[in-house]
Amino acid sequence: MDCAEGLPVLDWIRSQPHLPGTKEGCREGDCGACTVVVGKPGACGVEYSAVCSCLLPMGEIDGCHLVTIEGLTSDDKLTPFQQSFYTEGASQCGFCTPGMIMSLTGCLLGTQEPTVSTAMESLNGNICRCTGYVAVKRAVDSVMNSFPLKSGNRIETLIKEGHIPSYFSTVEERLKQLPLKVSNTDSILVAGGTDIYVHSSEILSGKNPDFLAQRDGFKCIRTSDGKVKIGAGVTLKQLRESQVLAGILPGLKDFLLKVSSTQIRSRATVGGNIVNASPIADIAVVLLALDTTVTVSKRSMPLHKFYLGYKKLNMNPEEILTSVSFPVPQRGSVLSSLKVSKREYLDIASVNSSMLFAVEKGVLEHVRLSAGGVAPVPLLLEKTGAFLYGKTISEEIISAACTIAADEVIPISDIRGSREYKTQLLKAQIKAHLTRGLKQ
Repeated sequence: MDCAEGLPVLDWIRSQPHLPGTKEGCREGDCGACTVVVGKPGACGVEYSAVCSCLLPMGEIDGCHLVTIEGLTSDDKLTPFQQSFYTEGASQCGFCTPGMIMSLTGCLLGTQEPTVSTAMESLNGNICRCTGYVAVKRAVDSVMNSFPLKSGNRIETLIKEGHIPSYFSTVEERLKQLPLKVSNTDSILVAGGTDIYVHSSEILSGKNPDFLAQRDGFKCIRTSDGKVKIGAGVTLKQLRESQVLAGILPGLKDFLLKVSSTQIRSRATVGGNIVNASPIADIAVVLLALDTTVTVSKRSMPLHKFYLGYKKLNMNPEEILTSVSFPVPQRGSVLSSLKVSKREYLDIASVNSSMLFAVEKGVLEHVRLSAGGVAPVPLLLEKTGAFLYGKTISEEIISAACTIAADEVIPISDIRGSREYKTQLLKAQIKAHLTRGLKQ
């Protein structure tokens, strides 16, 4: 590698191989114009994901297959998505189009059963400011309605259909022949990089960070002795795709679709979401409801005691968050998670909340309620949970719980809503959680 490992892939692409198809837009992972596809060697071959290259350090693609828009064709022919965008008029100024094509191609390469729905989901991190999305939807429909879902090897199918060039069939063997990485790391820790690269990209560009997600044990999701353990380096994409969690928390996959975007979920980590200490950290709020314990270097503590104040953690500078764990919810338990934001995708919540509880003959059991956007930290509403425990769900009980919750929180007025608005949102979410429970 002829550059610092902390250099954003976007800067390397445009300055060294001089590939201008990958566009520089917001540099914050919000527009999707710089989307590329990265293939990493995995247990079942090369595993591909669409990511934002502005937030992706070069050190994280060592030993991987980096694909830009220029790498999708080996001749002058357009791929099916490119042709469909042209035919349906889905591109106007064209600035966002390469990123959209890369997101859609990443869906074909990395989704178990790509459909029209999953293809459109893959675009939830791509913004178009001039064409609009109706023509994009027509272009996606045109391709996906004729895509052969189950016809042998995925790579061979995509090559045959013209989505990728033939060299993809040799990538797995070629990656095995690459030399092992040897590097000297600086004392800068980077997990997914989806936050630190937004405000410290220039500093990191000349550094060789210590990439935490590459450490042994940081990527595990497993159950043992009645507990679920998740490594701090597990990405939100891995959470969504985990078969272990699908059987334990069946509603989590759908909720995570509302968290960030396809490209960001491919990089953002569980540990990063927690130590960022945002008052509206989506994953932290869910984990609070699950009675999560965090392990910091050689000590452990309840997650709700990890937060000491706004952006203040019960953690020394030399310590590292290594994993989280929580009890497997008892049979019949419901985890309900809700998020209200101005945009449906890729947005910060005005208020988000989670409730874990069980309902036995209309009576509430094992109630834990958490919320974000209503305090300086992700908050466990202990008094509200204690009040609800053992109660029979009724309009009167829900109203009383909302009153107690309003006294527990201290929201502030900001760009995402007034204090009064956020308080009413939390009340509405509490009612929605309990209503879900009655329907189970």
